[in-house]
Amino acid sequence: MIDKKSSYPVILVPGVLGYGDDVKLSKVMPYFGTMSASAAKTIRSLDIPCLTATFTPAAGIWERTCELYAQIAGGTVDYGAAYSKRNGIPRYGKTYDGFVEDWGKLNEFGKYNKVTLVAHAFGAPVARMLAYLMAFGSQKEQAEGGDVSPLFLGGNSKAVHAVVTLAGNNDGTTLIQALEDKMPGATRKLTGLFFKMKGDYYTDEDVEEYLQKSRSNMFYEMGLDGMADFNKRIEPNPDTYYFAYSAEATRDYARLLPKRKIGKYENPFTSKSYQRSMKNQRELTLPDLRHGGLPVAPTAALIGTYKNYLADAPLATPVMHPNDGLINTDNTLAPSTEAVRAYRSVNDCYPGEWYQMPIWEGNSLGYLGVFQRPDKYRDFYIDMMKIICNTAYVL
Repeated sequence: MIDKKSSYPVILVPGVLGYGDDVKLSKVMPYFGTMSASAAKTIRSLDIPCLTATFTPAAGIWERTCELYAQIAGGTVDYGAAYSKRNGIPRYGKTYDGFVEDWGKLNEFGKYNKVTLVAHAFGAPVARMLAYLMAFGSQKEQAEGGDVSPLFLGGNSKAVHAVVTLAGNNDGTTLIQALEDKMPGATRKLTGLFFKMKGDYYTDEDVEEYLQKSRSNMFYEMGLDGMADFNKRIEPNPDTYYFAYSAEATRDYARLLPKRKIGKYENPFTSKSYQRSMKNQRELTLPDLRHGGLPVAPTAALIGTYKNYLADAPLATPVMHPNDGLINTDNTLAPSTEAVRAYRSVNDCYPGEWYQMPIWEGNSLGYLGVFQRPDKYRDFYIDMMKIICNTAYVL
């Protein structure tokens, strides 16, 4: 049963290649769903308004957050005077009508007009950043002075009721590192592809300049170092509930092999052969074809076998091999910088804290309905909304 007292408009926040309601493709194949099952339609069938956001290709977390704010509140996208000056981009973007009237303000019933953010993959840090800025604002933008967007002023912690991450990039992925390791120059080719999607004319110099923007380069932000920097800069909104859903589409096939026998007098702390065997224990983390591994087999295998011990790139160990085809499973859990509790019941949830949902055996795309039974897919979102809408109202 859904408690209407805590049911707020839901904003679906897509990942890197995601698209929103303003794209024609969404009419027949929504990002969150399939031709036969749409997450947005399922949520609307519960009498809960739902919008799928859309973003500029190649935009980083900050830019996507500003675009998300404008789509919800209405008005022209304001990337901030300080940010636009620092990154050499126009300050203003598209103009939107808005989805929630008087968002974050008290309504005639004496309650705040809130939203729930449901974010997939790279959409997760965008949703988290929006909840953070609504509460705390941006000191850099405030210091710039002049006409400052309400987004950067903070003081509106009641605006976001809940943040739900679906296979969210909460601690970074080794996929970009692995791609660059196997195919040098991959990020440059991908950057060019995103520029084409924007319809921009670009040169090799434009691509290089984009990749040098360490703080706003999307590929940097998706990686381990980028997300580590991001997690240092933000904290949970004290009036927002946080839920993390994760998936795993790989299997450690090394467990099926006979275990190496240790010699009678072999000291595991001094034996080089023993240490080598321990170091290589998860060498066979490969796609689990029984549980969603087939659609993401190439990327799941790439992440599942990638290791790096060199100082010129973030450390990547076999512990990080289990993945959902896009992101290392451990890194889709609640952020490592935050305290987390296992979800038990909706009555045991409190704002400002992270709750980890059970890890689903499947790939990241399953949250988008790929190769999922329509009835099961719809049931997933209905069950999720039962949890979100039955959390206590935050005064």
